This record gives sequence, C-alpha cells and structure tokens, in this order.
Amino acid sequence: MKILSLMKIADIFTVGNLCCGVLSILFAIDGSFYLSALLLFLAVIFDVLDGKIAGLLHQKNLFGKQIDSMSDLVSFGVAPALLFYSLSSPGVLGVAVALFFIACGMLRLARYNISEGTGFEGVPITVNGVLFPVLFLLFSSFPQSLNYWPMVFLIQGFLMISTFKISRIF
Repeated sequence: MKILSLMKIADIFTVGNLCCGVLSILFAIDGSFYLSALLLFLAVIFDVLDGKIAGLLHQKNLFGKQIDSMSDLVSFGVAPALLFYSLSSPGVLGVAVALFFIACGMLRLARYNISEGTGFEGVPITVNGVLFPVLFLLFSSFPQSLNYWPMVFLIQGFLMISTFKISRIF
C-alpha cells in the first residue's frame, strides 16, 4: 500500500497535531516552557479540526483513526509528561507517575480504536492538551503548584482508563 493513497485531507491536520506534540517535547527539553505549553493547546485545535474535517468530507476511516491515536499519544500523553519532567526533574516516583499516565493514555486510545460506539469510555486523552497548558499558566504564577502535577497525572490516568461513558464533546 502506498502511504499517500491512504492519506486524506483530514490526515494533514492529524500530522499537524503530531508535529505540535513533537515540537512541544523539543521546546520543553530546551527550556522554552511557554512555547511547549502553547503547542500542546495548538495540538488540540489540530485534533479537533481533523475530526471535524473527516466528518464533513466523509473521510473517516481506519487509517485515519490509527494515525490520530498515535498523534494523540505523543501530543497529549508524552508531551505533557515531558513538560513536567523538564520543569521539575522529578525523582523515581515522579517518573513512575508520568509513565503510568502515558501508559493509561495508550490503553485508553487502544480501547477507543477497537470500540464501535459513538461516545467515549473514560476521559479522552485530548483533555490533557487543555489541562496541562492551564496548569502551566498556574505554575507560572504559583511555582509551588507544580508539586500537585503528579496527583493530576494519577487522577487523569485513572480517568482515561475508567469505564464510565461520556458523550462526545466536539
């Protein structure tokens, strides 16, 4: 199969989501935390647009669903954890919590990919693309708030893999 023949217009926005996530990681590593947080939020916009465009153009397909989930794991799982790590250099426990969060995001996305329902089971991983930029803004004014991020990672991890059902927001 040729990759370009699988790509649809909506998938370009999915690639934009992925690029924002990767850039967020790189900026966090370089210490450009505001840009890192901003790119997390921009990834949300690309993620919403890819879904809307796929629906409007009747381009929803399995390939798009898969690449969307892979992009979401980077942008809304790995990137927030790396932002936290770059801000705080946590110890072993902090790293374990971040890994738990990322693993929960992966499990949530895998469950979504094999589901056939129209709603969400558990909190969508995309929520993290809004939550962590907001937490970063809070951190900018109240640096001690960073101490609560591990608890947020734990709660979000459990919420993502929870079994309660919520209807689509976007």
